[in-house]
Amino acid sequence: MTDVMGAAGLQRGLLSDQIYAMIKAMIKDSTLGPGEQLVESQLARQLEVSQAPVRDALKRLAHEGLVSHVRHQGNFVASYSAEEAAQAKVARVELEALAGRLACGGLDAERRSALEQFIEGMHTAAENSDLARFRELDFAFHRAVIEASGNAYLPKMWDLLEPSLRSMHVLGDPTFTGDWHEVADWHRGLLDVLEGDAPDAAADLFRAHAAGTLLD
Repeated sequence: MTDVMGAAGLQRGLLSDQIYAMIKAMIKDSTLGPGEQLVESQLARQLEVSQAPVRDALKRLAHEGLVSHVRHQGNFVASYSAEEAAQAKVARVELEALAGRLACGGLDAERRSALEQFIEGMHTAAENSDLARFRELDFAFHRAVIEASGNAYLPKMWDLLEPSLRSMHVLGDPTFTGDWHEVADWHRGLLDVLEGDAPDAAADLFRAHAAGTLLD
């Protein structure tokens, strides 16, 4: 009996993980916008699963702050007040500064190549006036630097921040009227400092970039 229950629990767990990942991705790419309601029964019907793994996934997302549960009303994609937006920016500035410091001088060939490809992709997106693609590459670049820090906790912190950064258009701001090629070149500067041996300089540049001293 124990083995059967264990297998069933594992199957449900795997299903819940898949649903969690899918909903999280939809929140991150703005397919599901801030304040949008997430109805367990509706999601279960769409995914052709029972409500239990959907409920588990939503609880996990709520624990991470990506979903808000309102008693007697249900689950909603988290939305952010002006104060929360300001706090998210402060957290992002310091998180990126720390990641820049830790990643400086430690890029391997694979990571360096990936960052270069993101920058080249930004230039292509700028050439094609494809802001959505530019924005995704921008996020991918910064996420890769966070991962390059070597600290396992920083990507988890970034995951908590990313939905708010997306909803506030902190990266790839559609109201930006300057040259997007120049924005891509700023990322080249970030990569250059990571390839050096001055962690303090890397932290300062990433802090300035995230704070908007260098536009994002």
